[in-house]
Amino acid sequence: MSSHEQAVGFWSYTHKDDKLNRGRIGKLAQLIADEYEVITGENLRIFVDKNNLEWGAEWRARIEAALTGTTFCIPIVTPAFFNSTECRREVLTFSGHAKSLGLEELLLPILYVKVSGLVEDSPDEVMSLIANRQYVDWTDIRLEDEDSPVHRKAVAALAERLVGILERSLQVASENERVIESRDNEDPALLEMMAEMEAAFPRWTSVVEEFSSVMEVIATKAVTAAQEIEQSDAKGGGFAGRLRVSHQLAESITQPVNRFYELGNLYSTELVNVDPGILTLIREAPRQALTDEDREILGEFFSSVKSAVAASRANIPSLQGFSESVGVLKGLSKSMRPLAAKMESAVRQVMDGQAILDEWERLIDENGPA
Repeated sequence: MSSHEQAVGFWSYTHKDDKLNRGRIGKLAQLIADEYEVITGENLRIFVDKNNLEWGAEWRARIEAALTGTTFCIPIVTPAFFNSTECRREVLTFSGHAKSLGLEELLLPILYVKVSGLVEDSPDEVMSLIANRQYVDWTDIRLEDEDSPVHRKAVAALAERLVGILERSLQVASENERVIESRDNEDPALLEMMAEMEAAFPRWTSVVEEFSSVMEVIATKAVTAAQEIEQSDAKGGGFAGRLRVSHQLAESITQPVNRFYELGNLYSTELVNVDPGILTLIREAPRQALTDEDREILGEFFSSVKSAVAASRANIPSLQGFSESVGVLKGLSKSMRPLAAKMESAVRQVMDGQAILDEWERLIDENGPA
Protein backbone atom coordinates (compact mmCIF):
# COMPACT_ATOMS: atom_id res chain seq x y z
CA MET A 1 0.00 0.00 0.00
CA SER A 2 1.32 3.39 -0.93
CA SER A 3 -0.24 6.78 -0.46
CA HIS A 4 0.83 10.36 -1.00
CA GLU A 5 -0.83 11.33 2.26
CA GLN A 6 0.36 10.04 5.60
CA ALA A 7 -2.08 7.77 7.38
CA VAL A 8 -3.28 9.16 10.68
CA GLY A 9 -5.12 7.59 13.61
CA PHE A 10 -6.97 9.26 16.48
CA TRP A 11 -6.83 7.29 19.73
CA SER A 12 -10.18 7.83 21.48
CA TYR A 13 -9.94 6.72 25.11
CA THR A 14 -10.24 7.93 28.71
CA HIS A 15 -7.09 8.97 30.54
CA LYS A 16 -8.43 7.32 33.68
CA ASP A 17 -8.51 3.94 31.91
CA ASP A 18 -4.93 4.45 30.76
CA LYS A 19 -3.83 5.34 34.28
CA LEU A 20 -5.59 2.33 35.80
CA ASN A 21 -3.88 0.11 33.21
CA ARG A 22 -0.46 1.61 34.03
CA GLY A 23 -0.14 3.43 30.74
CA ARG A 24 -0.62 0.35 28.58
CA ILE A 25 -3.44 1.89 26.50
CA GLY A 26 -1.23 4.75 25.39
CA LYS A 27 1.68 2.40 24.78
CA LEU A 28 -0.51 0.14 22.62
CA ALA A 29 -0.95 3.00 20.15
CA GLN A 30 2.81 3.21 19.66
CA LEU A 31 3.18 -0.57 19.35
CA ILE A 32 0.57 -0.61 16.56
CA ALA A 33 2.19 2.35 14.80
CA ASP A 34 5.60 0.65 14.96
CA GLU A 35 4.24 -2.62 13.58
CA TYR A 36 2.39 -0.76 10.82
CA GLU A 37 5.69 0.84 9.75
CA VAL A 38 7.42 -2.55 9.76
CA ILE A 39 4.70 -4.00 7.50
CA THR A 40 4.35 -1.10 5.07
CA GLY A 41 7.60 0.85 5.30
CA GLU A 42 5.40 3.91 5.86
CA ASN A 43 4.65 5.96 8.95
CA LEU A 44 1.32 5.83 10.78
CA ARG A 45 0.94 8.74 13.14
CA ILE A 46 -1.48 8.11 16.00
CA PHE A 47 -2.64 11.13 17.97
CA VAL A 48 -2.99 10.11 21.60
CA ASP A 49 -2.78 13.26 23.75
CA LYS A 50 -6.08 15.11 23.44
CA ASN A 51 -4.73 17.92 25.60
CA ASN A 52 -2.24 18.73 22.86
CA LEU A 53 -3.54 21.49 20.56
CA GLU A 54 -2.14 19.58 17.59
CA TRP A 55 -4.65 16.78 18.23
CA GLY A 56 -7.62 19.10 17.75
CA ALA A 57 -6.09 20.93 14.79
CA GLU A 58 -5.34 17.71 12.94
CA TRP A 59 -8.81 16.30 13.77
CA ARG A 60 -10.50 19.34 12.20
CA ALA A 61 -8.18 19.30 9.19
CA ARG A 62 -8.85 15.63 8.48
CA ILE A 63 -12.63 16.02 8.88
CA GLU A 64 -12.63 19.06 6.58
CA ALA A 65 -10.62 17.11 4.00
CA ALA A 66 -13.45 14.52 3.96
CA LEU A 67 -11.18 11.91 5.60
CA THR A 68 -9.70 10.99 2.14
CA GLY A 69 -9.55 7.33 3.13
CA THR A 70 -6.41 7.75 5.25
CA THR A 71 -7.80 8.71 8.66
CA PHE A 72 -8.69 6.22 11.39
CA CYS A 73 -10.64 6.75 14.59
CA ILE A 74 -9.76 4.02 17.09
CA PRO A 75 -11.99 3.99 20.19
CA ILE A 76 -10.59 2.02 23.14
CA VAL A 77 -13.87 0.69 24.50
CA THR A 78 -14.42 0.24 28.23
CA PRO A 79 -17.34 0.95 30.57
CA ALA A 80 -15.76 4.33 31.35
CA PHE A 81 -15.58 5.14 27.62
CA PHE A 82 -19.38 5.37 27.44
CA ASN A 83 -19.45 7.69 30.44
CA SER A 84 -17.08 10.12 28.72
CA THR A 85 -18.87 12.95 26.92
CA GLU A 86 -15.74 13.66 24.90
CA CYS A 87 -15.32 10.06 23.73
CA ARG A 88 -18.98 9.71 22.84
CA ARG A 89 -18.89 12.89 20.75
CA GLU A 90 -15.76 11.79 18.92
CA VAL A 91 -17.46 8.56 17.86
CA LEU A 92 -20.65 10.31 16.75
CA THR A 93 -18.85 13.01 14.80
CA PHE A 94 -16.40 10.70 13.06
CA SER A 95 -19.01 8.05 12.34
CA GLY A 96 -21.31 10.52 10.57
CA HIS A 97 -18.56 11.78 8.29
CA ALA A 98 -17.28 8.26 7.56
CA LYS A 99 -20.74 6.94 6.73
CA SER A 100 -21.52 9.90 4.46
CA LEU A 101 -18.44 8.96 2.42
CA GLY A 102 -18.92 5.18 2.48
CA LEU A 103 -15.83 4.84 4.66
CA GLU A 104 -17.37 3.26 7.77
CA GLU A 105 -14.41 0.88 8.19
CA LEU A 106 -12.23 3.81 9.23
CA LEU A 107 -13.96 3.64 12.62
CA LEU A 108 -12.17 0.68 14.22
CA PRO A 109 -13.09 0.07 17.88
CA ILE A 110 -10.92 -2.03 20.17
CA LEU A 111 -12.97 -3.71 22.91
CA TYR A 112 -10.53 -3.41 25.80
CA VAL A 113 -12.86 -4.36 28.66
CA LYS A 114 -16.21 -6.16 28.44
CA VAL A 115 -19.15 -3.74 28.48
CA SER A 116 -22.62 -4.72 29.60
CA GLY A 117 -25.29 -3.91 27.02
CA LEU A 118 -22.89 -3.58 24.08
CA VAL A 119 -25.26 -4.96 21.44
CA GLU A 120 -26.23 -3.85 17.94
CA ASP A 121 -29.76 -2.83 18.93
CA SER A 122 -28.70 -1.00 22.10
CA PRO A 123 -30.89 2.03 22.86
CA ASP A 124 -27.63 3.87 23.55
CA GLU A 125 -26.75 5.11 20.08
CA VAL A 126 -22.99 5.24 20.72
CA MET A 127 -23.04 1.65 21.98
CA SER A 128 -25.05 0.66 18.92
CA LEU A 129 -22.55 2.33 16.58
CA ILE A 130 -19.63 0.54 18.26
CA ALA A 131 -21.41 -2.84 18.34
CA ASN A 132 -22.29 -2.58 14.65
CA ARG A 133 -18.66 -2.13 13.70
CA GLN A 134 -16.35 -5.15 13.46
CA TYR A 135 -14.51 -4.29 16.64
CA VAL A 136 -11.35 -6.07 17.74
CA ASP A 137 -11.78 -8.04 20.96
CA TRP A 138 -8.83 -7.25 23.24
CA THR A 139 -10.44 -8.28 26.53
CA ASP A 140 -8.14 -11.28 27.05
CA ILE A 141 -5.10 -9.99 25.18
CA ARG A 142 -4.81 -6.90 27.40
CA LEU A 143 -3.97 -9.22 30.30
CA GLU A 144 -1.00 -10.73 28.46
CA ASP A 145 2.55 -9.53 28.98
CA GLU A 146 3.47 -6.99 26.27
CA ASP A 147 6.49 -9.06 25.25
CA SER A 148 4.59 -12.34 25.08
CA PRO A 149 4.07 -14.04 21.69
CA VAL A 150 0.29 -13.78 22.13
CA HIS A 151 0.41 -10.01 22.65
CA ARG A 152 2.92 -9.40 19.85
CA LYS A 153 0.91 -11.48 17.36
CA ALA A 154 -2.25 -9.60 18.32
CA VAL A 155 -0.53 -6.24 17.72
CA ALA A 156 0.70 -7.49 14.34
CA ALA A 157 -2.83 -8.65 13.43
CA LEU A 158 -4.22 -5.23 14.35
CA ALA A 159 -1.63 -3.48 12.19
CA GLU A 160 -2.40 -5.83 9.30
CA ARG A 161 -6.07 -5.07 9.66
CA LEU A 162 -5.37 -1.33 9.49
CA VAL A 163 -3.40 -1.86 6.29
CA GLY A 164 -6.28 -3.81 4.72
CA ILE A 165 -8.86 -1.22 5.78
CA LEU A 166 -6.69 1.58 4.43
CA GLU A 167 -6.28 -0.11 1.05
CA ARG A 168 -10.04 -0.60 0.68
CA SER A 169 -10.82 2.90 1.94
CA LEU A 170 -8.40 4.52 -0.50
CA GLN A 171 -10.20 2.73 -3.34
CA VAL A 172 -13.56 4.04 -2.10
CA ALA A 173 -12.19 7.57 -1.69
CA SER A 174 -10.69 7.45 -5.19
CA GLU A 175 -14.02 6.28 -6.61
CA ASN A 176 -15.79 9.12 -4.77
CA GLU A 177 -13.48 11.61 -6.48
CA ARG A 178 -14.11 10.09 -9.92
CA VAL A 179 -17.87 10.26 -9.37
CA ILE A 180 -17.64 13.93 -8.40
CA GLU A 181 -15.52 14.75 -11.45
CA SER A 182 -17.86 12.93 -13.85
CA ARG A 183 -21.09 14.47 -12.58
CA ASP A 184 -23.19 16.84 -14.66
CA ASN A 185 -23.42 20.42 -13.46
CA GLU A 186 -26.74 19.73 -11.81
CA ASP A 187 -26.69 16.44 -9.95
CA PRO A 188 -30.12 14.77 -9.68
CA ALA A 189 -28.85 12.61 -6.80
CA LEU A 190 -28.13 15.72 -4.74
CA LEU A 191 -31.62 17.07 -5.36
CA GLU A 192 -33.15 13.72 -4.44
CA MET A 193 -31.14 13.68 -1.21
CA MET A 194 -32.29 17.21 -0.46
CA ALA A 195 -35.90 16.08 -0.81
CA GLU A 196 -35.21 13.09 1.44
CA MET A 197 -33.64 15.27 4.13
CA GLU A 198 -36.51 17.73 3.91
CA ALA A 199 -38.85 14.85 4.75
CA ALA A 200 -36.63 13.39 7.51
CA PHE A 201 -35.69 16.60 9.30
CA PRO A 202 -39.24 17.46 10.50
CA ARG A 203 -39.54 13.98 12.04
CA TRP A 204 -36.50 14.74 14.17
CA THR A 205 -37.70 18.22 15.15
CA SER A 206 -41.07 16.79 16.23
CA VAL A 207 -39.22 14.42 18.57
CA VAL A 208 -37.34 17.42 20.00
CA GLU A 209 -40.59 19.25 20.71
CA GLU A 210 -42.23 16.31 22.47
CA PHE A 211 -39.05 15.60 24.44
CA SER A 212 -39.09 19.15 25.85
CA SER A 213 -42.77 18.98 26.77
CA VAL A 214 -42.43 15.62 28.56
CA MET A 215 -39.37 16.90 30.43
CA GLU A 216 -41.43 19.85 31.62
CA VAL A 217 -44.16 17.53 32.90
CA ILE A 218 -41.65 15.47 34.89
CA ALA A 219 -39.91 18.57 36.24
CA THR A 220 -43.23 20.06 37.38
CA LYS A 221 -44.16 16.89 39.24
CA ALA A 222 -40.71 16.76 40.84
CA VAL A 223 -41.02 20.36 42.05
CA THR A 224 -44.43 19.59 43.54
CA ALA A 225 -42.98 16.53 45.31
CA ALA A 226 -40.13 18.63 46.72
CA GLN A 227 -42.66 21.07 48.16
CA GLU A 228 -44.65 18.21 49.68
CA ILE A 229 -41.49 16.85 51.30
CA GLU A 230 -40.79 20.26 52.84
CA GLN A 231 -44.33 20.38 54.21
CA SER A 232 -44.02 16.85 55.57
CA ASP A 233 -40.71 17.71 57.24
CA ALA A 234 -42.27 20.80 58.80
CA LYS A 235 -44.98 18.62 60.31
CA GLY A 236 -42.43 16.15 61.65
CA GLY A 237 -43.20 13.48 59.06
CA GLY A 238 -39.57 12.35 59.09
CA PHE A 239 -38.25 9.60 56.83
CA ALA A 240 -41.64 7.89 56.54
CA GLY A 241 -43.15 11.08 55.16
CA ARG A 242 -40.37 11.51 52.63
CA LEU A 243 -40.70 7.88 51.53
CA ARG A 244 -44.45 8.26 51.04
CA VAL A 245 -43.98 11.31 48.81
CA SER A 246 -41.19 9.56 46.90
CA HIS A 247 -43.37 6.53 46.14
CA GLN A 248 -46.20 8.79 45.01
CA LEU A 249 -43.82 10.69 42.75
CA ALA A 250 -42.40 7.48 41.27
CA GLU A 251 -45.90 6.25 40.49
CA SER A 252 -46.97 9.54 38.92
CA ILE A 253 -43.93 9.93 36.67
CA THR A 254 -43.42 6.31 35.56
CA GLN A 255 -45.41 6.74 32.37
CA PRO A 256 -43.86 10.10 31.32
CA VAL A 257 -40.38 8.83 32.23
CA ASN A 258 -40.84 5.79 29.99
CA ARG A 259 -41.90 8.09 27.17
CA PHE A 260 -39.00 10.43 27.94
CA TYR A 261 -36.61 7.49 27.65
CA GLU A 262 -38.16 6.39 24.33
CA LEU A 263 -37.89 9.93 22.97
CA GLY A 264 -34.25 10.22 24.03
CA ASN A 265 -33.45 7.03 22.13
CA LEU A 266 -35.55 8.12 19.15
CA TYR A 267 -33.85 11.53 19.17
CA SER A 268 -30.37 10.07 18.80
CA THR A 269 -31.47 7.41 16.31
CA GLU A 270 -33.14 9.95 14.03
CA LEU A 271 -30.17 12.29 14.36
CA VAL A 272 -27.61 9.62 13.53
CA ASN A 273 -29.73 8.47 10.57
CA VAL A 274 -30.06 11.94 9.09
CA ASP A 275 -26.48 13.04 9.86
CA PRO A 276 -24.68 11.44 6.85
CA GLY A 277 -27.25 12.89 4.44
CA ILE A 278 -26.97 16.42 5.78
CA LEU A 279 -23.17 16.22 5.82
CA THR A 280 -23.24 15.10 2.19
CA LEU A 281 -25.58 17.97 1.25
CA ILE A 282 -23.32 20.52 2.94
CA ARG A 283 -20.21 19.07 1.33
CA GLU A 284 -21.63 18.63 -2.18
CA ALA A 285 -23.80 21.76 -2.54
CA PRO A 286 -20.93 24.19 -3.28
CA ARG A 287 -19.75 21.90 -6.11
CA GLN A 288 -23.06 22.00 -7.95
CA ALA A 289 -24.29 24.51 -10.51
CA LEU A 290 -27.87 24.51 -9.23
CA THR A 291 -30.76 26.50 -10.61
CA ASP A 292 -31.67 29.67 -8.74
CA GLU A 293 -34.84 27.98 -7.49
CA ASP A 294 -33.00 24.92 -6.18
CA ARG A 295 -30.32 27.12 -4.64
CA GLU A 296 -33.00 29.09 -2.82
CA ILE A 297 -34.67 25.91 -1.54
CA LEU A 298 -31.33 24.56 -0.34
CA GLY A 299 -30.50 27.86 1.35
CA GLU A 300 -33.84 27.83 3.19
CA PHE A 301 -33.24 24.26 4.32
CA PHE A 302 -29.80 25.09 5.70
CA SER A 303 -31.29 28.12 7.47
CA SER A 304 -33.82 25.83 9.15
CA VAL A 305 -30.98 23.49 10.14
CA LYS A 306 -29.06 26.35 11.74
CA SER A 307 -32.20 27.49 13.56
CA ALA A 308 -32.67 23.99 14.96
CA VAL A 309 -29.03 23.92 16.07
CA ALA A 310 -29.41 27.27 17.85
CA ALA A 311 -32.65 26.16 19.54
CA SER A 312 -31.03 22.94 20.73
CA ARG A 313 -28.04 24.84 22.11
CA ALA A 314 -30.37 27.21 23.96
CA ASN A 315 -31.94 24.19 25.70
CA ILE A 316 -28.65 22.90 27.10
CA PRO A 317 -28.84 24.87 30.39
CA SER A 318 -32.33 23.49 31.10
CA LEU A 319 -31.11 19.98 30.28
CA GLN A 320 -28.18 20.40 32.64
CA GLY A 321 -30.48 21.69 35.39
CA PHE A 322 -32.85 18.80 34.82
CA SER A 323 -29.97 16.33 34.98
CA GLU A 324 -28.86 17.77 38.33
CA SER A 325 -32.38 17.46 39.73
CA VAL A 326 -32.51 13.83 38.58
CA GLY A 327 -29.37 13.19 40.63
CA VAL A 328 -31.21 14.45 43.71
CA LEU A 329 -34.21 12.23 42.99
CA LYS A 330 -31.98 9.16 43.04
CA GLY A 331 -31.47 9.48 46.76
CA LEU A 332 -35.15 9.65 47.66
CA SER A 333 -35.91 5.92 47.45
CA LYS A 334 -35.06 2.69 45.67
CA SER A 335 -38.18 3.05 43.52
CA MET A 336 -36.75 6.26 42.04
CA ARG A 337 -33.38 4.80 40.98
CA PRO A 338 -34.43 2.95 37.79
CA LEU A 339 -36.52 5.94 36.75
CA ALA A 340 -33.59 8.28 37.38
CA ALA A 341 -31.32 6.01 35.33
CA LYS A 342 -33.74 6.21 32.39
CA MET A 343 -33.94 9.99 32.64
CA GLU A 344 -30.16 10.32 32.79
CA SER A 345 -29.83 8.11 29.72
CA ALA A 346 -32.34 10.21 27.76
CA VAL A 347 -30.62 13.47 28.68
CA ARG A 348 -27.21 12.04 27.74
CA GLN A 349 -28.52 11.02 24.30
CA VAL A 350 -29.71 14.57 23.64
CA MET A 351 -26.55 16.15 25.01
CA ASP A 352 -24.47 13.82 22.79
CA GLY A 353 -26.42 14.95 19.77
CA GLN A 354 -25.24 18.53 20.18
CA ALA A 355 -21.83 17.46 18.81
CA ILE A 356 -23.51 16.43 15.54
CA LEU A 357 -25.54 19.64 15.40
CA ASP A 358 -22.49 21.80 16.11
CA GLU A 359 -20.70 20.07 13.23
CA TRP A 360 -23.57 20.89 10.86
CA GLU A 361 -23.48 24.53 11.86
CA ARG A 362 -19.70 24.77 11.56
CA LEU A 363 -19.66 23.23 8.08
CA ILE A 364 -22.57 25.36 6.82
CA ASP A 365 -20.82 28.51 8.03
CA GLU A 366 -17.51 27.48 6.47
CA ASN A 367 -18.78 26.12 3.16
CA GLY A 368 -21.80 28.27 2.56
CA PRO A 369 -25.24 26.82 1.76
CA ALA A 370 -24.57 26.49 -1.96
